[in-house]
Amino acid sequence: MIELRGVTKRFGTTLAVRNLNFTCHEGEFLVLFGPAGAGKSTTLRLIAGITEPSYGEIFLRGESLNGVPPERRNFSMVFENYALYSHLTVFENLAFPLRARGMPDAEVRRRVQEMAALLHIEGMTDRKPGYLSGGQRQRVALGRGLIRDAEIYLLDEPISHLDARLRIQMRAELKNMCLEKHRTVIHVTHDYKEAMALADRVIVLNKGRIMQDAAPEEVYHCPANDFVASFVGDPPMSFIKVSYREGEGGPAFILPEAGIVLRAAKDFGGRAAEKARTGSEIKLGLRSNQVSLFTTADQLNCYEARVYLVEAQGHRNLVTVDFQDNLVQISTSPETTWQVGQQVWIGLDPRFFHVFVDGRAVYHPDRNIVFSSIA
Repeated sequence: MIELRGVTKRFGTTLAVRNLNFTCHEGEFLVLFGPAGAGKSTTLRLIAGITEPSYGEIFLRGESLNGVPPERRNFSMVFENYALYSHLTVFENLAFPLRARGMPDAEVRRRVQEMAALLHIEGMTDRKPGYLSGGQRQRVALGRGLIRDAEIYLLDEPISHLDARLRIQMRAELKNMCLEKHRTVIHVTHDYKEAMALADRVIVLNKGRIMQDAAPEEVYHCPANDFVASFVGDPPMSFIKVSYREGEGGPAFILPEAGIVLRAAKDFGGRAAEKARTGSEIKLGLRSNQVSLFTTADQLNCYEARVYLVEAQGHRNLVTVDFQDNLVQISTSPETTWQVGQQVWIGLDPRFFHVFVDGRAVYHPDRNIVFSSIA
């Protein structure tokens, strides 16, 4: 439906986005996900026509949008900073885009009431924005963007100012509404959980470049590089720096200073092994729920470490251990007590190693393997 081909935006000497190539299909919920400064909002403004690309083209159904002003694109955009009319009531703010298109009063009233109920602001429609909280203003801004019919809805951090409970609720409402009305959405967020919950497809951006473009499950289970792995997940992956060798016992990863040998998975080989042989930097990636933690050393594939940090999170304890100058995070039962500085042993099962060579993923474990040994 909408396609970006080689889109680059430069502000002076700063490259905000670099050679973006992707397509958002009709009816798709596409999420642009990444840290602050990744180029997410700039990309959205380029699509909206608020900003023109320095290079490249943007197409809608095969027709170039370059030079087409925002008011002729029939896109609806929700800004993170609300952009409400302060002199109008909530009702009038929601009604404004409908009245601007000549919609009859009865239909305007019906749509405003429906949107206000959906956003849980029914009792606030006679108030002006100055008398609303930040979260309430954000809901009004979201409603004003979604209330009218548009070809594409561009949402820039539309629920970031809501409290945690309402944010979860609004994620569900937003996804259901877009599914029911078969809306095409491009949604910007820096929140991993929001991206995973909402997206049909996720584009991970960093420093203006696309790091990965895939389904949410693919981004989580098979991150394309160590940046994606370090940014996706709660917590994200931990890394252990190693070297690689092959011998009679098969391929293995070595921590030379400690003399520790970590055997590779049985199916590690082929191109992945070739990359490991020739690469200059090798890291093993580990998810927190696929590393076990013990108080004794009587387990297989068990190595000494020391507790660095303990975070009690209610449903789990998140324990960070120092393993040979590598910080590894481990999810453990909330009933188990750990102390900072405590000597422990971590269980590292080679079946769960993600392997990154010079920043790029060369091997991911079989996602069907079930992990069942958390102490």
